[in-house]
Amino acid sequence: MNVGHTWNEAVAYADPLTGRLVRRLTSAGRINMTPTYHTHSGFTADGEFLAFVSVREGATYVLKAHVETGELTALWRAPGVGDRSYLHRSMEQAGPGWDGRGICGNRLCLAPRSGQAVFTCERTLRVVDLRTQAERVLLADCGEEWIFGAPAVDPEEQWVALALSSAHPQMLAGEPVTRDYRSYPDHRLRLVRVALDGSGRMETVFEHEGAGSAHCAFCPTDPDLLYFDLDMAPQYWCGGDGVTPRVWLLHVGSGRAHPLRGEPLFQVHTAWLWDGSALAYHGFLPGGGVYLGLTQPDGVTIWEGKYPQARAYGHLTPDRTRPALILDGDFSPDTLQWLVTDGPPGPEPELEPICRHDTEWDSIQPGSQYTHPHPLADPTGQWVAFNAARDGRQDVYVVSVAP
Repeated sequence: MNVGHTWNEAVAYADPLTGRLVRRLTSAGRINMTPTYHTHSGFTADGEFLAFVSVREGATYVLKAHVETGELTALWRAPGVGDRSYLHRSMEQAGPGWDGRGICGNRLCLAPRSGQAVFTCERTLRVVDLRTQAERVLLADCGEEWIFGAPAVDPEEQWVALALSSAHPQMLAGEPVTRDYRSYPDHRLRLVRVALDGSGRMETVFEHEGAGSAHCAFCPTDPDLLYFDLDMAPQYWCGGDGVTPRVWLLHVGSGRAHPLRGEPLFQVHTAWLWDGSALAYHGFLPGGGVYLGLTQPDGVTIWEGKYPQARAYGHLTPDRTRPALILDGDFSPDTLQWLVTDGPPGPEPELEPICRHDTEWDSIQPGSQYTHPHPLADPTGQWVAFNAARDGRQDVYVVSVAP
């Protein structure tokens, strides 16, 4: 398949639970994967197009989908399969052709107004224009000693922020891998921002010893405010050091960073509300179950529910048009749900179904992100995108949530 090729393999159906229109955008390839659950990461500002990654024909592609029709366009082709950053984190598949020269959907982010898809491939940071298919290299080489986190574009679309974490020491030394990445206590974290105009400007905005990070995201309304995960040794993204809060805020101009919350409960996933007024988060309660909440950048928690009865794993993303969080797990392993947040939380969550996703969790690669739905709301409030894996492969879907 050549770059520029356009085709359609979509299938539309009525969701059996809610009757909503669902469109499966892909039906070929092994892996089809949207960006993560972070605000402003996959759809164009008008909700017309969705960018995602597809593994097919022994290579990895950046694809553009026209949401209303399902038409797909190949924008860029990587020469291999599997993401270098995930290989170093011991979270990538091992098998024929998985050489670390591909792209993971979690390492793609869209500048929604200009329609530029920013992504990492091997040691480079690149961008491809959804409209013209023009490609530029933003960062030619992050350095052999670093691996990439997920990129994030600021609301003025001037900068791309991303975390650089230490590469796996044994891979770096060219040795056989006999130790898990997390067994090393001396990793380093460096947050950088790279100019989106292709000038090559790069600034280090934060550094920390003994830590790593996979995610950061600009406030949707303030380019000076950057959220990032601070994953401390010894457990890193699986629990940190048990003392340090995970979610931190960086004031880019001053370099001042502080935890969003003072208590050490470990947040699993975090995303900005669309108006930038708060961050939504969730995590596991010490005695079992989950907690979910909304905290303002000044550290004031404005809503939080604790639900020891919840037993599922999942992610969240804020809804665009209503005070609700979109969940893909937590209270149901097979359904996208709204969790309503406009009233005081009670002992039972106020949930509304969106549609079935029916993903087969961990069916492709246990510990990887390939089977995770990762719901994404579009900026117009018309669509929610998600991923679902079945029968050893994964597809991208959109569900209509228009009133």
